Amino acid sequence: MLAAQALRRRSVQTSSSPSNTSSMSSSNRSSRPSPSDSATLYPVGTYMRGNDGSIYEVMETNSGVKRWKAADLSKPTVQRHVPYLDSDVTIVKQGSGIGDNHIGEKVKLKAFHPTHYSRNPGFLVHEPAPFNSNQGNRKGLYDGFMGADSFDLTKPPVYPTTTTPTYDQFDVEKLNQQISNIKQKTMSKKQSLPAKKTAQEVRTINTSLINKDEVFRMLALAEATGLPCLLVGEPGVAKTKTVIDYAKAWLNKDGTMAPQDFMNKIYMLETDEGTKASEIKGMPDLGKLFTNNVYELAAPIADAEIVIINEVDKASSAIRNAMLGVMNERFLFNGKHKIPCKWKLFIATCNEIPKEEADSPFWDRFMLKMTVNRVSAGEMVKYYKQGARSYKEVINVPVPTPQEIESVSIPVKKLEKYLEVGYTNSSDRTLTFVPKLAQAVSYIWDISVDKALVKTAQIMIGQTASSELQNKLMSPELKAIMSKVDMLHSQTTNEQLELAIAEIEALINSYTSRGILDSDQVQEVELSMQYILSSHPARKDYQSAEEFDNILEEAVATPDATNPF
Repeated sequence: MLAAQALRRRSVQTSSSPSNTSSMSSSNRSSRPSPSDSATLYPVGTYMRGNDGSIYEVMETNSGVKRWKAADLSKPTVQRHVPYLDSDVTIVKQGSGIGDNHIGEKVKLKAFHPTHYSRNPGFLVHEPAPFNSNQGNRKGLYDGFMGADSFDLTKPPVYPTTTTPTYDQFDVEKLNQQISNIKQKTMSKKQSLPAKKTAQEVRTINTSLINKDEVFRMLALAEATGLPCLLVGEPGVAKTKTVIDYAKAWLNKDGTMAPQDFMNKIYMLETDEGTKASEIKGMPDLGKLFTNNVYELAAPIADAEIVIINEVDKASSAIRNAMLGVMNERFLFNGKHKIPCKWKLFIATCNEIPKEEADSPFWDRFMLKMTVNRVSAGEMVKYYKQGARSYKEVINVPVPTPQEIESVSIPVKKLEKYLEVGYTNSSDRTLTFVPKLAQAVSYIWDISVDKALVKTAQIMIGQTASSELQNKLMSPELKAIMSKVDMLHSQTTNEQLELAIAEIEALINSYTSRGILDSDQVQEVELSMQYILSSHPARKDYQSAEEFDNILEEAVATPDATNPF
């Protein structure tokens, strides 16, 4: 499709330079039965009326050459859309391929492609306005096509031959009804797509750290699920500082909490080989013992809302055993004493998991594990440019409620695929948490179920298992498309974004027509694109144009209201 656009633009440019040769070739093309335009200018599957009044389709030969061939008029798609060819239409709203500044214009439809916009038709306009890179897709026709939901029929064509329908044989009302049906079908499809996941609770994190978005999301996952989390990374990657920044966003939302009150809600322990178990289990409150003759344990870890245990790989077995009761049962066991623990976020850090302890049950108790990597050189340059030590960033991370987590449905068949990869690498206890974790991951990262399961495998088992599960859940073709969808994040301008979208849509059309992708997989891709585009910074014009649509619809709905324009 992109090649066709380039060729089409080049043909427009060259046609402006008159020559005898071009006049002769133009005369020869107009005398042939098929359309005058070269088939190489259009995507395969494009339909257009020929010079003889018949309908032709762009087909591709075995050698890859595009040719006009007489169309199969028995196809329902052709029957449904052929009546619009050479019709005069009025652009009534902004939509696929059409900008808001074209509203009210009258144009003629030259050709159509049944799946130009994924599974919806696109109609080619005679002499389309050239793409303006400074304004973007929302300000003009991009490749000359527009969706059926953007126009109403003004006047059907009058054909000079008796072999084709005449003006009187067309029912304008009926054709407009057909267009309305297409619009309704498109709208119902949009409404059936689930909305972008929005949690009631959001952590607004003010941080001086760069490239820590993934770590903050992992902490949100630990908070939402109530599971202990292990952060692994070499010294100096800001593991503890990341947790403190997250804690501030949680405990001190309005910024009014006194520093002492904040620290009273956090228990932080730096462990080494000499750290005693009493640091976890607590010590007798000597004041109460000598003053009131009351034996009571003073255990700060039991009252803390956030627990941080640093360098846990260096902790003694006594410390680790004491930690297990706090982590798993949320009780502190000390002889006859059983003290309930109030923690809502339990984080442990270490530089590495010792190789000789890789199979230790202790590490298996951390359902959530994440490697915190160093900042890349490229990110460090960005850090320098934005103030270095004075760098500031605000990150919003959703924290779903139990009800919001349960609202995400995961088919059992997909969980079976997870077991094929994770059963031998996980304990039964760990596997029981997989559905809940995948649901929460889908919500916090705002990704599809397939991606959430892959992400869950990465968190609970490792990258190798994650890649293996991805291969089971996604075909190579689907992975190729999803990889391009993920790259939409890196596009910085609307023009780049639209080129990338066009490439993705071309792949979807190709794979769908060959039976490689089914409707569920196509919807999965479309949902992923929808989530990214809904908040993409390059789509500011797109969003403002949607607001214009809303105002316009309100004005039409209330004709007596004062015109806001």
